[in-house]
Amino acid sequence: MLEHSQTPLPRTTNWLDWTLQYLDPIANPTQLRDKESTHRALSALCNDISPSWLAAAREVVHRLQPQQQIRMEDRMQQQLQAPPDCTTVMAMIVRRLGWRLPGDSGIVPFYHLTVSQATQLQGGSTTEERLELLTAFVREALGVSTDSPTPPYLATNLQHFQATLARLWTAVHWENKNKETLWRLVVDGIPLPGNTHLSRVPIKPCECGSYGGDTDQPYSPRMHHFWECPIAKAVREQIDRHLRLLSPATIEGGITRQQLWPVQAPTGCEQAPWDVIAMAALSSMEYGRYCLRAATREQRQQGASTHGRQQQPQTHTAEQGPRQRAITDFFNRLGGFTQEEDEAANTHPSIYTTQPTLDNAAQTTASPLDQARARTVADFWTRLHSFAALGIPKYGWDRVGPQHPILAIVGAQLRCDSPMEITDRGAERAEQGP
Repeated sequence: MLEHSQTPLPRTTNWLDWTLQYLDPIANPTQLRDKESTHRALSALCNDISPSWLAAAREVVHRLQPQQQIRMEDRMQQQLQAPPDCTTVMAMIVRRLGWRLPGDSGIVPFYHLTVSQATQLQGGSTTEERLELLTAFVREALGVSTDSPTPPYLATNLQHFQATLARLWTAVHWENKNKETLWRLVVDGIPLPGNTHLSRVPIKPCECGSYGGDTDQPYSPRMHHFWECPIAKAVREQIDRHLRLLSPATIEGGITRQQLWPVQAPTGCEQAPWDVIAMAALSSMEYGRYCLRAATREQRQQGASTHGRQQQPQTHTAEQGPRQRAITDFFNRLGGFTQEEDEAANTHPSIYTTQPTLDNAAQTTASPLDQARARTVADFWTRLHSFAALGIPKYGWDRVGPQHPILAIVGAQLRCDSPMEITDRGAERAEQGP
């Protein structure tokens, strides 16, 4: 302790007051301090401090000296410089702003926002709703009920189908009218009474006689018109019979809804041709739905006393190409009904039919369902022939050979098979009910 201190220190010593009292000559001028004794007292006080404490204190002082110097310089510069104007302040703030995209944890800087990202921000709620509809479509295609728990494989199928939609829209070079039905079917956008956006509209009976009314409330309108209706079955039957020609065991039981709706190629069929076949099939089913309604309405207007329709002139027959004439001639030989090539969007087709004849016998009237089934199958093959007329696509068709079903590459040409005879199995099931 300090050598010159003659009075004992109290237990609770205030070292600051004690130092001012005994070591500061200005604070207590009456007590003259000897220079050497004061130096010895302070040295003894420093020696009592732990060396590790002294080293830590010196390190802190050493670190703070540059920062204190910088702070002093900043204060001096701030005092010399004028405050920034409003434009400068706004520019500084904007550089620190950004956008958080839906479903993304990252932030896009304000000046780096693209048009695509801005569109995604504006349609955030629409994107979420579209994803819900897409999930419901995949569940229905896989046969998973909405009341049952989500299976683990649903997410994988959903991602695969999203990639399929992107591929169909960009890689398949075909008129968009042939792709529209699939896209609208996915988002439940086809005007079927009872679907998502028409849930308050009562379900109307289908003209096929096998769907509609209060007894069919648990069933999906989409399921009926694009799978269970005789119109849809007529198209499915054409596909099944052509696939069975090569290998009956390959497609035993027919194609599944999981293969048609999400556009997953069945065994024995390459994916690239199946993309075209599936889109053509769904588009023809939608076309046949309108045909059935139009034929039924026409029959009601004519009344029960009508003896037969007058044959409508086929004004566009001379304009039809060889592929179209081959299809219409096929149905003429079957006693079916020909189809004018619809150059519009195929949304509200008009009906042009001829009466079936058997060896120049008297004309008979076919049912509206038979008319619609024949026209639906003709429309399906017309779409496929129109795609084949475009030539061999550049990508994805390398493994398609001359023996491939429905669409095949023979030499340097893309060939389309011919229609098969329409059976009565779909109509019989319609009469028997679901």
